[in-house]
Amino acid sequence: MELLDRQYDTVVIGAGPAGSLAAGTLAGSGHSVMLLEKHREVGIPLCCAEAVSLKSLELFCRPDPKWIASPINGAVLYSPDGTEVAVPWPGVGYVLERKLFDRWLTQKAAGSGAVVLVNAEAVGLIPGPDGYFTGVKVLYQDQVHNVTCRTIIGADGVESMTGAWAGLDTAMKPDELHSCAQYLMSGIDGPGDMVRFWVGKETAPGGYLWVFPKGEGRANVGLGILGTMAGQKKPGEYLDQFLKKHFPRARIIETMCGGTPAMEEDHPMVSRNVLLAGDAARLTDPLSGAGIAIAMASGQMAARQISGYLKTGNEQALGDYPALWWSGLWKDIKYHAKVRRAFLKLEDDDMNRIARLLSKLLKDKDPSKINPIDVAKQVVRSDPGLLLLGRHLL
Repeated sequence: MELLDRQYDTVVIGAGPAGSLAAGTLAGSGHSVMLLEKHREVGIPLCCAEAVSLKSLELFCRPDPKWIASPINGAVLYSPDGTEVAVPWPGVGYVLERKLFDRWLTQKAAGSGAVVLVNAEAVGLIPGPDGYFTGVKVLYQDQVHNVTCRTIIGADGVESMTGAWAGLDTAMKPDELHSCAQYLMSGIDGPGDMVRFWVGKETAPGGYLWVFPKGEGRANVGLGILGTMAGQKKPGEYLDQFLKKHFPRARIIETMCGGTPAMEEDHPMVSRNVLLAGDAARLTDPLSGAGIAIAMASGQMAARQISGYLKTGNEQALGDYPALWWSGLWKDIKYHAKVRRAFLKLEDDDMNRIARLLSKLLKDKDPSKINPIDVAKQVVRSDPGLLLLGRHLL
């Protein structure tokens, strides 16, 4: 195939939000780009709860009704004993139709000049001199092709092999990966514009359960758990148990499962001319598991650093990528990692006390003016029993 015989400035592996933003950014800067997607359609299979804040989304694009399922006008948290913490917040975000959103992003990348190839699976990298790589091995139509390029971006998700092929240790420890299960369901009662969360060891050990509305009584209902705290029980078993109790009449339309990284900053993201982005770089919010905007931001940043290298030949532009990421707009996820460490030590009684404190602290407050870090510190200081757990947050 002629497209596979060309030489490109960059090959991007994976056409999710990270890969499509990377490809579009590079193509828009005048570079030749091939964007590979191993599945037959972009956006399939879906492995995402689909919620994103408006503030984060608007860093990259304007919301389009075509790929929005529902507005988010606030959140409700339920502690193990049923204590409710409601935070109304009009216009805070959206639940997306990720299948449509991802395709839209890929179309934008193609419109900027990127060559998009679906049903094309990267199966290895082509080693070159001095630890650099000269291309990507691509399985397409039952034949392996060598696609030559000057740089590579691995945006191939949590199951990424790109980093390993490049010699990076991207393995995750058992306590650095949340196992997730989710159903798209019909017949879900409750507010159609509020996201809801449940915590507790009987509900979602080491994580939380979510209900994200998608309109007309539909919702994504899912959870993430930490396997090291769940015993022999699988995510789907916890989810089914919850549904039997809270939504016995709801019906499953679609099922999905996957994993979400929950790592801190000391993990590799660059190997010479290979950069990782999104879940492939283990870049998610370690506390919430949120990853859509983080993926887009990391893909865009990786692309900008590669563009600098391609234009000047200065290798430092590639090596600077991790430091720029961890000192930039998303540096708060380092603090979220600390909060997660404290969260994992909480017993259900601790969560109940925190919920009661939050209901008081947040009452009648403008959520847009709330600093989550300040709130976390107030909670710890308000309850002497939590001081030991939260001492490193202060």
